[in-house]
Amino acid sequence: MDTRSGKWALAPPAVFVVAAAMLLAGCSFNLAIPGVNQPPPATLSAPDINAGWNSIAGALSYDGRQPPYRLYPDGPLVKLINNAAARDVSWAELMAFVRSDATDLNAYLPDRYMCGGFALDLHNAAEAAGIRAAWVAIDFIGESVGHAATAFQTTDRGLVVIDDTSSYSSGGQALGEGENHSYDKVAYIIIGRDYGVIPLEAAGSPLYNDYLAYLEQFRVFDEKRQAYEREAAAYEAELAGRTRLKEPEYSYFMSWHKRLQAMKEELNELGESLGSYYWESLGVVSEVKIYW
Repeated sequence: MDTRSGKWALAPPAVFVVAAAMLLAGCSFNLAIPGVNQPPPATLSAPDINAGWNSIAGALSYDGRQPPYRLYPDGPLVKLINNAAARDVSWAELMAFVRSDATDLNAYLPDRYMCGGFALDLHNAAEAAGIRAAWVAIDFIGESVGHAATAFQTTDRGLVVIDDTSSYSSGGQALGEGENHSYDKVAYIIIGRDYGVIPLEAAGSPLYNDYLAYLEQFRVFDEKRQAYEREAAAYEAELAGRTRLKEPEYSYFMSWHKRLQAMKEELNELGESLGSYYWESLGVVSEVKIYW
């Protein structure tokens, strides 16, 4: 183009990653029979981090008993459908099953289909597929609303908890480019610590240390996102709405635009590594009960 008439100025590249945190919805399921007698549970031991074997220290595990909970206020009781031939599977087998299952795509319906229903449906689907599963009740310090998830005892990684609840209550978009098609999450639980989840596609193990590393990765991502937004705002302010520029100003803005493009590409790469969504914690875990 003739430089006397100027060259087209470039708008800053759009970044497709956002730091909007998705909020899991808690569940107001309640005891079906307050104070109902349960058989003596087993108390789980601590995980073996060196061996990569997960557990939840202090969690209570009940074998062969139905959970004494309702699926939602005044709703039906949780009813597990177990398969006597179901077996424990490996981490890889479990991940493949969860990816293939569509429970996470169900709509969250307050006071109708809540986390207890998601946990139950995933449990029953797994058992029907020959995979031994458990329904998990999770309580939080200072909260009257609890949560539910589904547990599996894998042959190579120990206890794995899957959170399939699809609800989130904050506005926002997925991390990274593309449309999200999954709300599958690996849950990370230590009694006395924040309840955490990582999108299934970004989870490498069930150990809580992996969740802490994920939080640090998100912190770095968020810092870089804010830096990009500041730089893009400065670019737009200096460009001041002009659409044609002459040299040497055109080359100056073109160089700046390339830097923004590189920042955008780095952010999108980091966003993809974090998975489809970043989910806020529901709170500090006070008690965990597992029903096989």
